[in-house]
Formats: sequence, structure tokens, C-alpha cells
Amino acid sequence: MMQFDTTLLYQFANFLILLVLLNFLLFKPVLRVLEKREKTIGSLFEKVQDVKQETVGLEKSYEEQTKERRKPILEFRASSIADVHTVSTGIMEKARKDLSEELAKLKAEIESESKKVRDALMADVEKLGSEAAEKILKRSV
Repeated sequence: MMQFDTTLLYQFANFLILLVLLNFLLFKPVLRVLEKREKTIGSLFEKVQDVKQETVGLEKSYEEQTKERRKPILEFRASSIADVHTVSTGIMEKARKDLSEELAKLKAEIESESKKVRDALMADVEKLGSEAAEKILKRSV
């Protein structure tokens, strides 16, 4: 069995004194450092969140400014393409017209030359026909 004598009271008193000393010398300073660390981390986390939000805002602002700067360039590009298309269409139409005129001239020349050749061949055919008839009939026709 256990006996309750004065040494037990002395040990209990020593234990209480040790708890009070540890509380003042160890637990409270460590708890203060941990609390200070938690506050620092919390404030840093808030700063990081603020910087993230600011970064997102700056990114959106940059994209909007980029779109605004590109807008006149794209409009100029579109108008330039339209102008070039109009000019090229005009050039192609002129070339088609010139080619059709040239084709008509060539057709007329070919037709006139073919008529001349036909007339010359008809004259030759008549001459050859009369010569053939003279040879066959052996008299002049």
C-alpha cells in the first residue's frame, strides 16, 4: 500500500514549482513565438492574395490594352486587303477585256486569210478541173 507522508507533499510541491517555472520560462515564450509566427504567416498570406489579385487585374488590363492597340492595325490590314482585292479585280477585268479583243482580232485575221486561201484554192480547182477535163476529153473546153 501507499503511504502518505511528507516526502509525497515535498515532491508534489516541487512538481508545482517546476510547472510554474516551465510555464514562465518555456511554455509562454514558445507560445508567444508560435503566435507571432502564425500572425506573420497570416499577414504574408494576405499579402500574397493581394498580389495575386493585383496580378490578375494587371493581366486583364494588359490584354485589353493589347486588343485596343491591335484594333487599328487589324482594321488597316482589312482595308488594305480590300483595296488590293479591288485593284486586282480591276486588273483582271482589263486583262480579260484585252484578251477578248485580241482574240476577236485573231479570229477576224484567220477568217480573212482562210477566205483568201479558199478563193485561191477555188481558182486552182477550176484551173485543175479544166486541165483535167481537157486531158480526159483530149480537146479544149
